[in-house]
Amino acid sequence: MMKTYLIGLALALTASSPLAAQTVSAQPQKLPVYGEIGLGIGQTLLRGDTKARLQESLGGSGFNARTGNNVSMGFYVAPENWRGLGLGSRIRGTFGAPANGDAGNQYFFNYYNLAVSVKYYPGGQFNKGLYGRGSFGFGQFTAKRQIEDSKQYTHQYAIGQSVMLGAGYTFRGRRSGLSIEGEWESSGRAGTVDGVGDVTFRSGQLGLNLILSY
Repeated sequence: MMKTYLIGLALALTASSPLAAQTVSAQPQKLPVYGEIGLGIGQTLLRGDTKARLQESLGGSGFNARTGNNVSMGFYVAPENWRGLGLGSRIRGTFGAPANGDAGNQYFFNYYNLAVSVKYYPGGQFNKGLYGRGSFGFGQFTAKRQIEDSKQYTHQYAIGQSVMLGAGYTFRGRRSGLSIEGEWESSGRAGTVDGVGDVTFRSGQLGLNLILSY
């Protein structure tokens, strides 16, 4: 009985020693991870000869790309000692409204991006106040034409890289934040057009997004 008591006392003294306290405090702490979900609207931009290439691929004419709805999700790792900097990943999809062309044709433009993303709050606290964001990744562009009022479609696919820049302001609550963000995108995606060969479709977007972070 006495031996058991002495062993227990020794263990208790060891656990309460400064060395033991330093060992516990030296254990790695969990990195703060922030998630976000966004909705928005954006104007699709067709740059260079992309519109002419799409006419070659899809047929028809007289169309202009319209606005689309943005849906995004992302996460950022942002330790306090990074002073407002966060690194993470972001995916965004855009689903365009139908664009009318000549002879009753309708055109649809949809695209998505999966990107590595950097977000920075110059005020020093992540997820609060003014911020800037830069993203670089890849994704797919899909364009299709509905031939007159029939159920027949012609399609064009392209895959490539995208660069996205954004700036906004986060209103911070107790457990979450709400951000208003303006965004610019520039993309170059490669696809094959029948009778032409490999073509680079250059597109982009000017958008405005509302983002919930937590």
